[in-house]
Amino acid sequence: METEKPLIGIIGGVGPSAGLDFMRYMFANTRAVKDQDHLDSVLISCPALIPDRTEFLLNEGKPGYENPAYGMFECAKRLYRAGARYISVACNTAHADHIFTLFRALVRDSLPGVSIVNMPETCAAYAREIGVTRAGLLATAGTYQSRVYHEYFTAEAGFVLIEPDADIRETIHAAIYSEDFGIKAHSDPVTERAKTILQDAIARLAGQGSQALILGCTELPLAISPSNSPLPLLNPALLTARRLIRLTAPEKLVP
Repeated sequence: METEKPLIGIIGGVGPSAGLDFMRYMFANTRAVKDQDHLDSVLISCPALIPDRTEFLLNEGKPGYENPAYGMFECAKRLYRAGARYISVACNTAHADHIFTLFRALVRDSLPGVSIVNMPETCAAYAREIGVTRAGLLATAGTYQSRVYHEYFTAEAGFVLIEPDADIRETIHAAIYSEDFGIKAHSDPVTERAKTILQDAIARLAGQGSQALILGCTELPLAISPSNSPLPLLNPALLTARRLIRLTAPEKLVP
């Protein structure tokens, strides 16, 4: 009988379509010819538990803005009770220091034996592995402001992290968050307006010398793929899904 593999837990709902996309990466990158070949995993999608990460970061310290770390921890507890011991959060902005450090401490103090797999850290390690030194960043306003990726794509590590100008960052945020045309509100299909905004931002990052593009929001892969990007993509969700497979069942990882 095959040795039981550790259960993988994914905190989704941030946003919901991104969590589903993360699970698709898991399935697509697992060597499997039948149902039973896939790894045991649990996706928890409880968006009502986790306040918006960007709103918290932009309004930190103001009344009424609770740290999303507490809702993420509640999700982690539910995954832990289900048996998950490797857990990742399917949201880039949730990895901002003021959120993720608290979340990781809560897990460490209360959920023994759990390993938290960090998306930006995983992305930076892969970029270093393939020789990317100049990476352009597409992200939400919260991710830009909290400098989530700056912590890992540092000059000391040999990276130049390239951001669009402030006005372009605002349009990227709108392409994700706008209720009229943004990806969160219109994910299937993504609107042409959101796609156009993002393609313009990618062209500008390419013009600034980016060698590859970090999809620094888990909704972005719904609109950007290798087929419509002039730059190679660094998709943190995809890379983290692959890392989870490598950690739990390396023989099952698709090359």
